[in-house]
Amino acid sequence: MKISFRLRSSRALALTAALAVLLGTALAVLLRLQSGDGTPAKVAANDYSGRPSVCLAADDSTASAQLVQHTWAVLQQSGTDSGVNVQQLVVPAEDAAEAAPYLSGLVAQHCTMVVTAGAPFDGALPTVAKDAPHVRFIAVDPPAGTDLKGATALPPDQVPDRLGQSVRDLVTKH
Repeated sequence: MKISFRLRSSRALALTAALAVLLGTALAVLLRLQSGDGTPAKVAANDYSGRPSVCLAADDSTASAQLVQHTWAVLQQSGTDSGVNVQQLVVPAEDAAEAAPYLSGLVAQHCTMVVTAGAPFDGALPTVAKDAPHVRFIAVDPPAGTDLKGATALPPDQVPDRLGQSVRDLVTKH
């Protein structure tokens, strides 16, 4: 039995060449991501703007939705007015254990200030804040009795004034 692998058209040749380049690139990237001991290389997030950043962390529950929208609107306006970077992370989190890794991720991204909205994120604050003394934490409307060690509680009616001022103050302190 004779099998022929002869390419019959320039289109097939181009497709074969593109596939070879794609496989070669994938292999090079895979090898590049591996350090000498087989572990992935460390990836670091950096903000090259040099501006302070405020990160909103909230759960996606309907109970938190209005508070999150209001807080985000204030952060956006304050950030625009003062030149502070703002970002939001709204994710499904049922409790503090699920929310803590997200808060830790914002700390790793070098957020200057982290604002939380929703019980899961408010509950995760003490765990994350103790290891991040360089980050300012503000909990918006935390449930009564929430341990906010390392964070400041802010009632919803004070969000426009106090949170807005806290964002603007970052420019002078940074």
